[in-house]
Amino acid sequence: MEFRVIWEIEIEADSLREAVQKAREVQLRPDMPTTVFEVWDHARQKMHRLDLAEPVGRLGDAELAILRSQFRRLQCAPDTDTQAKEIVSVMLLFLDAQKRYARYRP
Repeated sequence: MEFRVIWEIEIEADSLREAVQKAREVQLRPDMPTTVFEVWDHARQKMHRLDLAEPVGRLGDAELAILRSQFRRLQCAPDTDTQAKEIVSVMLLFLDAQKRYARYRP
């Protein structure tokens, strides 16, 4: 498979070489967020945005699947308040839109 990986930054410099050197310096600085890349997937003709940094405080796929199933259970419970059901429905819409729920992956 073939991909085009793109990392962008605006740099002020006097030459092409100086611009590349400054960009590389930024990439190597530990205090700079240089972990976000755009990736063009030639096979699917689609651009993806990936962050290689570990997300802090985010739930994993298994945890989100449990949360999603509990939301569904709450949504379908006959004794759940109507307003609570509406809130849960919105939360489920966001989870589904982000595809942040676990799927079986062999």
